[in-house]
Amino acid sequence: MPPMIRAILTLTVIVASAALWLIRQRIGLEVSAELLVGLTAFMCVAVWLFPEVKKDGSGKR
Repeated sequence: MPPMIRAILTLTVIVASAALWLIRQRIGLEVSAELLVGLTAFMCVAVWLFPEVKKDGSGKR
């Protein structure tokens, strides 16, 4: 995945998490703040850390 797409995906995850953080009390979400921050951090790191699956010439992974 190109770095630009990874950056956009990371930014989207952060913005969505920030929006959920701001409205979680209004929607009655009973999740802890630490869980929300931890999942956001894991998703952002995972996008950059885990390699993309690539196929070789024979069609195998």
